[in-house]
Amino acid sequence: MIRSHLALSRSFGPFLMRTVQLACTPALRNPGVAQSASPPVLRRTSRGGTGRSQGFTLIEIMVVVVIIGLLAAVIIPNVFSRVEDARVAKARTDIQALTTALTMYRLDNFKYPSTDQGLSALVERPADPSLRNWRAGGYVSQGSLKDPWGNDYQYVFPGTHGRDFDLFSLGPNGQEGGGDSNSVIGNWNLDSSGGSGGDNPATAASGR
Repeated sequence: MIRSHLALSRSFGPFLMRTVQLACTPALRNPGVAQSASPPVLRRTSRGGTGRSQGFTLIEIMVVVVIIGLLAAVIIPNVFSRVEDARVAKARTDIQALTTALTMYRLDNFKYPSTDQGLSALVERPADPSLRNWRAGGYVSQGSLKDPWGNDYQYVFPGTHGRDFDLFSLGPNGQEGGGDSNSVIGNWNLDSSGGSGGDNPATAASGR
């Protein structure tokens, strides 16, 4: 009898252990866990799509275009005005730098360039034998003689605005004699917000 019981335990022992191990796994205890781990299946629409939006309508596109147009009408003029303000500020800075160079020229040569010699005397030595101390290499670079609008800075000696000389830019108009005098940026009105408030110095110097 004892031998028969031992034989049964040896036969069914491994089977019982395997059954207990399988019963302890989560997949068998809760079949829903194994099902939830499977990847979701996309549901297709009747047209064969995956349920995504069909795109923008014509009205929606027109609304977006109108909004962009309104924003451009407000922003672009402000941007252009800022650019013009930056050019005016650059012209004033250039005039101050050229004024300093003309002062150095006078200290070296005991006189300012004449109107005929112009600002080119700061870049290339004039054909004047009395200039014995003209600085080798010049006082400014050639590019500094152009204003932010691409026109030459104007120079008149002697000055007509209570200065030793007139140094100015014709501004956005770039027109000598026929332009708006309020657009002239000169060494006599650098501290003001607007124009010259007077005659064009080039016109005054030429007697026109």
